[in-house]
Amino acid sequence: MKTCLALLLLLSMFLFGSAQTQLNDSKIANTMQKLADTTIIIQYPSVWNHGPLLHFLSKKGDTINAYAYERPKHRKINSKVPRAIGRAILTKDYSDYANEPVALNRYFIIRNIDPDTIKKLWNDVVKLRLWEIKDDAAEGSGCPVTKTTNVFVEDGGGIYILLISRINIKPLNFYAPHDFEAFCPGRKGRQTAIKLSGLVYKIFKE
Repeated sequence: MKTCLALLLLLSMFLFGSAQTQLNDSKIANTMQKLADTTIIIQYPSVWNHGPLLHFLSKKGDTINAYAYERPKHRKINSKVPRAIGRAILTKDYSDYANEPVALNRYFIIRNIDPDTIKKLWNDVVKLRLWEIKDDAAEGSGCPVTKTTNVFVEDGGGIYILLISRINIKPLNFYAPHDFEAFCPGRKGRQTAIKLSGLVYKIFKE
């Protein structure tokens, strides 16, 4: 049991430590803090994908915008190009994306969302009262361990959130929230993170 707990802790630290490094060290939070009144950044860290996938919801005055920081589509390589050169080009493209600090660069994409749709999304997100919720650091990661039960989720991914206002930046970490909510439901912070992820992802994928 102790071994499982140790592995879970290490995996969680890897996922969310990596996420915090990608976001906080990139200074994107400070940039958005200067340029907007309120910004919410959502990342979905995974052991299978070390490149950042970020969704931004930001408000300046009465204007609400959505942005995505995402991996570019593969370049089309002419069939006459030697395979080794083509592979090197694609590898370099991905390496640049995965290793470059998150910033207002070529990977930062403006999402054109219908004004009424994005306004409704913003209002729905405000109702979640994100600044008041507690994350895994406060409520604990996973499920309570008992003498007979020890739920372990491997490679579960997660939800990492940065709340940014003019005066404060608040990080929220949740490891494998969907999995643990199925096993041991009830934690309000985790439930809210899942709701936020669902609201945002639905709009961004359209």
